[in-house]
Order: sequence, then structure tokens, then C-alpha cells
Amino acid sequence: MRTTIVAVALLATGCAGLQFGGADRQRETAESVRESVKGTTPAYAKYDPEGQKLWKLTRAFYEQREFLPAWIEGTSPRPQMKALMRALSAAEHEGLDPELYTVSMLEKKHSEATRGFLTDKGFDPAEAGTLDVWLTYLYLRYASDLADGLSNLVHADKAWQIAPEKFDARAHLEAALDANRVEESLAELTPRNGEYGRLRELLARYREQKARGGWPLMPNVRLKPGQKSAHVATLARRLAASGDYTGPIPQAGIASPYSPALQAAVKVFQRRHGLADDGIVGPAAIAALNVPIDQRIEQVAMNMERWRWLPRDLGERYILVNIPEMRLDVYESGTIPLSMRVVVGKSETPTPIFNDRMTYLVFSPYWNVPPGIAEGETLPALLNDPDFLARNNMEVLDASGNIVDPETMDLTDPTAYRFRQKPGTHNSLGLVKFMFPNQFNVYLHDTPSGSLFERATRSFSHGCVRVEDPVALARYLLRDQPAWTADRIREAMHAGQETSVKLKTPIPVYLGYWTARVRPDNTVQFRPDVYRVDRRLSARLDDRLERLRKTAAAAAKATTVEK
Repeated sequence: MRTTIVAVALLATGCAGLQFGGADRQRETAESVRESVKGTTPAYAKYDPEGQKLWKLTRAFYEQREFLPAWIEGTSPRPQMKALMRALSAAEHEGLDPELYTVSMLEKKHSEATRGFLTDKGFDPAEAGTLDVWLTYLYLRYASDLADGLSNLVHADKAWQIAPEKFDARAHLEAALDANRVEESLAELTPRNGEYGRLRELLARYREQKARGGWPLMPNVRLKPGQKSAHVATLARRLAASGDYTGPIPQAGIASPYSPALQAAVKVFQRRHGLADDGIVGPAAIAALNVPIDQRIEQVAMNMERWRWLPRDLGERYILVNIPEMRLDVYESGTIPLSMRVVVGKSETPTPIFNDRMTYLVFSPYWNVPPGIAEGETLPALLNDPDFLARNNMEVLDASGNIVDPETMDLTDPTAYRFRQKPGTHNSLGLVKFMFPNQFNVYLHDTPSGSLFERATRSFSHGCVRVEDPVALARYLLRDQPAWTADRIREAMHAGQETSVKLKTPIPVYLGYWTARVRPDNTVQFRPDVYRVDRRLSARLDDRLERLRKTAAAAAKATTVEK
């Protein structure tokens, strides 16, 4: 009985209670922490500015607590250390490599320090101090990666101008330790948006599919409805692997008909990849079918990274335009009450990636021609065709805003004038524009070129976003102003006189860039990298990951005492 009571008491005191001279070891560990923090910046924090920033936070954390260890008691691991290790191991679910956070090394050290029961001797005191500091640095690193993106990678892409939330990693750590919520505190830093969670689930499914062998490659053939081919079986297996087809698989090596069921599956696949859904298996479809599953896994993880570049909470109500998908969605309490196709900027005049707040609408708008378009297109057209302005319902204004006769323009100084197009059905902005004033002079607007929405690829604008159903969008935005009925909206759009209407409640607008998405109905969407943002991000990721691997290697060396 006495033996049992002693064993229970020892279990209750934790590993530190098993050590003779525990207080001495605690002092030695604290002194090791002090030496680690007060010394020169360790190699693992020198590789990039983000590492140096995190090291400053690490030093401030320990100075505030007078160098008291956070993860190790005496020379034995506290439960918080194991909780941190579990959280770091879960990094793979977020599209991050756990080994960037030295999980294997931590598991090994933890196992060595806790091996046995009454014979446990814990860490070497000098090792315990450097390891405790590394664990704190790791928490701050992983928390920052989850909250702001991998090592704050967003700041490396100047094309991405969506402002992230401010995040205080040190305060988050202190609160987590105080409340004994280390693991939970890191999990809650992932984006709350449902899109991110669905991408995380897709990542897990694709990894499982990879473990089963991925999917077969399609030969470079062309299949039309009703055609017979021995390659139909391969097509069926490929579509089944990605979940587009659930019917019977034809026998391999035998010419089978390209059936209506397979045609329907191909059309689904084509729509999911932004292709014309004609059911013909041609070069574009073959190229999409033959993207390796490893590449899709990397693409999904890359797009999860981009969600970390946004505020974790986008609000109850907002507009999101996904540029590669060329689609606008209105989000409200997690649902999408309104969705439509859009036209975005050409590759040479890309739609900028940023966020702002929509505050008003303009019916029957003038189009004030931007200086770049005026100089590059309007003025040359006018010089070649004196009737250009009249034919396009345009007028010239001087610096004071007065309308001038085009024939009196002083063409030696064309910058003294500006051009605008009058309201009307042929106005380049259509009949309404949706304004969220910004440095790029970009907004949402109607268009007289409605046929463009029927195309699978819709990158034709100078940077603004043309919307497919402006009346529906205006009705939604003005729904809390009953006087603005659908009839009144249409009347204002065709009035030929510019009218501005202020929104009672401004709505956030995000012009974002995701080449992989999972919509609320769980439809997986992939799109071409129209502005080569994926390509740039992939190169930066490779560079950043290499830096982090050096960090991990340096940390493994720094936290090991030669025996």
C-alpha cells in the first residue's frame, strides 16, 4: 500500500519531483536561459529579418519573466512542451512541413528526457536552457506563420496589397502559457473562413489519393462524343480518381464508346478548371487532366498560404472577387446569397490585389478616361480620326473642368486636358459603377460588352472589374433603402444623368487571387495562373523554406550538448 501511495505522489509531482537537487537544476537551467538570451543572436535567428524580429520577441519574453524557463521544469519537460510538439506536428494539416519546426528532434529529446520512471534524469541543464529558448522561438515562429503567412512571406510580394491583421505573437504566447492553452492557442490562429477549412480537407484527400497511386496520365488524344477508343478506360479512371465520375470503368485495352455519362463528367471537369464545357477531350482538357497530383497538392498548400495573408475574420458581410476564377461572390454569415461572373484585367493591365470598403454607387456614370489610357489610346485615336470623340460620345475638359472644343486643343501639351465619356448605353462603364475609393482607381462596374461573360477566359479589362449582373448587385447593396426598388434602379441606370447613392453600411471588398478553391457546395475549382502569381510565390517559398531548413539545422546543433 505504501509503495502505491508513493508512486501516486511521484506521479502527481511530475518529472521534476523525481530529481534530487531539483532546485539546483532549476537555477542552472535558468542561468542557461540567461546566457542563451543575453549572448549573441543564435545562428537560427540570423537568416532573415523575420528571424531577427522573432529573436527580439524571444529576448523580451524572457527578460519580462526574469529568465524563468517556460517549457522545462528543472531539467524535465513540462506538459506545455508536449502540447507545443503536438501543435507543431499538426502543421502538415495546414500545408506546412513539421520538420521546419524540428518536430523529429523535439520528439527525440523529449523521449530521452522522459525515458523510464524512477530512473529519469531529464535534460542536461545547459541543454535545457538553450532548448527552452528554442521552444519559445518555435512557438513565436509557428504562431506568426499561422497568423501572417509563412515567415511573413506576404511582404515579399508587392502585387499583394491586402492588409493583414496586426498580430502580437509574444502577447499570444504569454496568454497561452498563463491559461495552459498552448495547443489550442495555435489552432485558433488559422483562418476562420470556411474556404480555408475546405482547402485543408482537400489537401488531406489529395494526399490520400497520392498514397493510393495518384491518377493515371491521359495520352495526347482527342475524344468526341460518341467516339470509340481504347483510351476511354483511362479517361474514366482519371475522372474517377478526382471524383468527377462515379460510373462503371470500361475494360482496359478495349475500344469503348465515349458515353454520355463520361461526357457529363468531362463537362464537370472542364467547368471546374475554367475551360469551355463542350465535352470534347482536346489539348486544353488533356493538359488539365495530366497535372500531376504532387503539383495539385503543392497548389492547394500555396493557396492555403494566401488565405493566411488575409485578416482571420473578414466580417459577417463582404464581397470577394477571385481574379483567376473571374468570379464575384457576396458573403453573408457564411452563405453566398449572390454570385456572378466578372471580367478582370489583362495580363499587361492586371487587376490589383487589394481590399477596401465600398461606400457608394453611381448610376449613369461618366467615364473619366485614366491618363494612361488617354495618352496611349484616346489621343492617338483622335489624331487619326477627328470624329473619334463624337462617335464615342466623348468630350474634352481643361484643367479647370470646363468643356472645350476638341478643335481648339493645344496638342503641344496634351496633358493639359482630360477626356471623359458621357453617360449612356455605350459608356465603357455601362450604366452603373460600384465605388470603393482606392489608390489604384479601380472599381466594379457594368459593361456594354455583355457577350464577354460567355467566354471561359475573361481577362479583357484595363484593371477594373466588370460585373455580369449589375442590377442584382445594386439591389443587394441597396436592400436596406426600400425606396431603391428594382424599377427605380433601372430607371436611374438609363436616366442619362449621373446620380450617386451612398450606402448606409459600407461593405468590405476583397480583390484576391486563388488558383485553387473549394466552393461551399464542395466543388473543387482550379484555375490557370493568369498573372503568374503562383510562379512567383513558388520561387519565394522555395527560398524561404531553404532558409527555414537552415534555421532548423542550426537550432538542432545549438540545443545539443556534446556528452
